[in-house]
Amino acid sequence: MIAKEKAIFWLLVPVLVATIGIGFNVQEKKKQLSDEFLKDIESVTEKAKSKKKVAKDNWDIEGLKKQETSEDYPALMKRSIFFRPVSEVKDEGGRDIIPLKEEEPAKPMFVYKGRMMLGARVIVIVEDQNTGKSFSVKEGDMAGNYTVLSIDEKEIRLKKKDGEEITISTLKEEKIEEKKEAPDKVEGINEKK
Repeated sequence: MIAKEKAIFWLLVPVLVATIGIGFNVQEKKKQLSDEFLKDIESVTEKAKSKKKVAKDNWDIEGLKKQETSEDYPALMKRSIFFRPVSEVKDEGGRDIIPLKEEEPAKPMFVYKGRMMLGARVIVIVEDQNTGKSFSVKEGDMAGNYTVLSIDEKEIRLKKKDGEEITISTLKEEKIEEKKEAPDKVEGINEKK
């Protein structure tokens, strides 16, 4: 058994030596190629630097420092509607200037649209009639520029940042109309008697 191992060992020794020799040759070639590559990069860099220096010598630094004015472009000045001398501007016949009226933005006109109950939380839907925008709000929420102060069964109170307070009725118009019709019926009964 030992004789077989010795025979295999002596057969593998030349393979090991050949592998080491090939490795050294590959490393030498790799080093030569990388040195040549670095020399090529250096030569290209030197060429680029020399071209840049030549181009830099040709620059007109004084010309670049000079501020350009509108007189440098007379053709553009003739065509531009923004840079005509006042003497060329046509007289508009002395028309009277009509001042614009400053209008205040329309105040929001909120209308109650409905109520939702989420557990103990009450959420109401209000609509700004001027913009048509609807808001689903609870106490403390913002509806436009207004903060909801309170939500009751009969009204919703809103407060603007500047302190203005508005109240929105939660009674629907149908209920109000029914109340108006009910007194008429009562009066009709009284008249028959």
